[in-house]
Amino acid sequence: MEKIIRILMLSFLTIAVATSCSDDSHSGDNSVAPEQDELNVDGFVYVQAKGKKTTLGTDDVSAKTLERPKMTAEFTYDFYIGRHEVICKDFNDLMRKETGVKLSCKQDSLPAANVTFYDAVLYANALSKKHGLDTAYDYTSAEFDSEKHCVKMKGYKFNPQKKGFRLPTEAEWIFVASKNWKTEQSWNGANSGSAAHQVCTSKNAGNICDMAGNILELVNDRYASFRDTTVSNFVGSIDGDAIGSCVVKGGSYLSSPTAMYLYSRGDTYPILSSTKGDYIGFRLVCGAIPDATWFTDNGSTVSAPITPLIQPSELRQLTSSYNAKLAFRNDISGNLAYVDFAKTAKIVEIEDKIDVYHPDISPDGRHVAFCTSMEGVLKESEVYVRDLNESGSNLVKLPVENAAIPRWRVNPNGDTVIVYVSSARNNKSEEFMKESTWQVKFAKGKFGTPQKLFDGAYHGGVEKDNSFGISSSTLLRAHLTDVLTGTDVIWYNGEQACNASLTKDGTKRTLFLDFGGTRGRDFVGVNYGVHERILVADSTGHLVRTVASPAKYTFDHTEWVVGMLNGEPSNLIVASLTDYNGAHRQLALVNLDNGDVTPLVEGEELWHPCLWVWQDGEDHPKPTVDVDSAGAYYDNNAPSPYPFAVVELGMRLQSFWNQSDKIEVATFGSSMLLNAVIEDSIKSYKAINMGVTLSDIHLFDYLIRNYAIPYAPKLKYVVIELSPGFLYRTYNEMTGPVLENSPGIRYDENYLSNATKNEIAALSQEQQFPQVLLGQQYLEGTFLLPVGEWGVPIVNVDLSLLPFDSQSLQENLEKIKALKKFTDSKGVKLIAAIPPRNPGYKDTEAFDPYGPSWDDAHKIIDAVKNMGIEIFDEYKDGHHDYSDEMANNPNHVSYLGAAQFCVRLDAFLKKLK
Repeated sequence: MEKIIRILMLSFLTIAVATSCSDDSHSGDNSVAPEQDELNVDGFVYVQAKGKKTTLGTDDVSAKTLERPKMTAEFTYDFYIGRHEVICKDFNDLMRKETGVKLSCKQDSLPAANVTFYDAVLYANALSKKHGLDTAYDYTSAEFDSEKHCVKMKGYKFNPQKKGFRLPTEAEWIFVASKNWKTEQSWNGANSGSAAHQVCTSKNAGNICDMAGNILELVNDRYASFRDTTVSNFVGSIDGDAIGSCVVKGGSYLSSPTAMYLYSRGDTYPILSSTKGDYIGFRLVCGAIPDATWFTDNGSTVSAPITPLIQPSELRQLTSSYNAKLAFRNDISGNLAYVDFAKTAKIVEIEDKIDVYHPDISPDGRHVAFCTSMEGVLKESEVYVRDLNESGSNLVKLPVENAAIPRWRVNPNGDTVIVYVSSARNNKSEEFMKESTWQVKFAKGKFGTPQKLFDGAYHGGVEKDNSFGISSSTLLRAHLTDVLTGTDVIWYNGEQACNASLTKDGTKRTLFLDFGGTRGRDFVGVNYGVHERILVADSTGHLVRTVASPAKYTFDHTEWVVGMLNGEPSNLIVASLTDYNGAHRQLALVNLDNGDVTPLVEGEELWHPCLWVWQDGEDHPKPTVDVDSAGAYYDNNAPSPYPFAVVELGMRLQSFWNQSDKIEVATFGSSMLLNAVIEDSIKSYKAINMGVTLSDIHLFDYLIRNYAIPYAPKLKYVVIELSPGFLYRTYNEMTGPVLENSPGIRYDENYLSNATKNEIAALSQEQQFPQVLLGQQYLEGTFLLPVGEWGVPIVNVDLSLLPFDSQSLQENLEKIKALKKFTDSKGVKLIAAIPPRNPGYKDTEAFDPYGPSWDDAHKIIDAVKNMGIEIFDEYKDGHHDYSDEMANNPNHVSYLGAAQFCVRLDAFLKKLK
């Protein structure tokens, strides 16, 4: 059955093909005398790319969204590339000592397959170290499966400026491949015998081996949408799509030669960093990429990416919070950036022309305030508030002449206000008291009328009752209303201090940084340098706590963690970490209790962090259901072998909960039925499409029994897909891994009931799902496919392994019979649908690519009919009227085919009344 699953995932490969250079001879523009130090490593050749261009993507409207439009990539450097894919012998010889992983290969010169993206990264680093080169990849820790394959890397970072071995960029790969693109001469589905071949044995081997066919090749880039422009030294997306899909090139031994395109970027289903397959391998390149260019989600270019260093689950443990957000200034761009750790560790940057300093997140976590100047600078400044989302919507400006360093607070009367100062200038001069501190109410997206609190610009924070305020840069000054000596007091012996922050937990503690001052050294007991210590003072200005900066770093931009705190004194701080070159490389969480400093994100210049958390407390208790899991049907960190199916399941359940009380017809199927059902085209009933790619009777049965029947009170008809080949699968082959890797499903199994369903349904609507689900091209906002063609029928299974007396088949037929009995008992009609597929299979021995034989398929269909189940058959043994334009590929209809399918399904249901 594992073989069947593998073939299911490969049957509709429509991916690009790659080429390589040779180590012993040169071809065309690919090879010239090296202009840099020669790489004395066998199997690598020099590629002259400097000053040249190549084309990524296509303008073909039938291509996938992520393959359009056509984009030009130009190079300012040369590089070396492997003549062929890395072979088994080389991989095993190096990696046995590195990680202990060993590939099982029939021959040493077969390409190294069944490797993950991270396996390739580790191999590249190991090869770099072996030859005394820099490593191109950094990471803080790695996770391995039972076979010692690397399946996860924490803090993964690609360093294009390093001259070492690495995976090729997509642009490099296409530049080389385009010189000799002959797919018909490759090892492909028409001539390979469904197996990989020794490298450099195809008809077009010559100087360039196997970039078309044989095995798919991983490249370095993460998915980035192309633009109709020219990009220099392109290296893909900063963080890729939401499920972390890898770009793969070149087709495989199962690809049709006519379905291989140079521009293609993926497989039928996503290949992730943890994905393995006997059709997936890689080749390496060597050389630095100067001035590399990444794309962001919105297609803009960046040269300084920001890398998350911690996962949401880890941050939750460190903060005792189930919801956290980090906002900060990207000083390279001047933009506001943030991470919503309740969802993913993805960096979002809000791009506009407003310079962002000192962002502060609102108490409810929904908004962010910021100003346009910084602490210690005499400069005009404005204060803005915007929604903390990917678009930064609802931007509003505080209409005053000058405002700086906004800080949110909730006043004793319950009003949410922003405290700000008229200037954040240096506070050492007499001009300080000529400035002032203000507050302004913010409600329903609008500012109220500003109110002056007192003289002096106390931008480090002000206590709720206005009795206490803090300012720094260059002195540590306190506003006190309960002293006889005056309201403005200079603390810390008048020594230099900056980055002061007043805690919001009512303890009136102030954290700040100094310049290795006398008072600080006396308290700490040792000498230290500028910003090497966080110091904490109590409400009287006496030092009470200190934390040392990590080795090779100093602190900057220190702030108390804010948000909905649990009512106890908070000892969590967020800070920038500055290296000894003065660059703000990381943002980190600092724990006063134990002195731990945990990096959160890394970049070139990261300033002014604000970390917001929601902890359990009396005033803001955690919801009655677990918001970490309830309604959260997809977790991008779950190690599912079918993440695309988990995503689709999550989207289907989100849709189900949104309309469960109205549903009359529910359809359940694999992608064949998922792509064939347009809910609004079924006019006679309110319908929902619950299809999930690769799903089978095990998932249909689970969803019908646990969701559709119990929680859709108006349900009249249930339609399940009848694909005979899928009835040979066991629960553990697909359904088990999908259900087990959905936190929402696991939560529902224990807690879903009539009492909790409304809250779970509401929480399910909050989850955001990846827009890039499959390698297939869905029409925007749908699971419908564009026009393609039925193509050529290819049988990808051994029909002798699928007899009618198979134990798994017979057990699954019994499952259908039991499901029929269950739906009958609930007054719901069960229908089996056979979607159309390539009519050419009527001239083969197989029912479809997945089998079984025609004789056994008819026995299966007859067995279902004999259970009293109505059959809606649009395949008709290949004698149907679905034209090529109604098809997308051999197994899936296009949106035109789906329209016809739904009209007929609607008519079929009306007849059953």
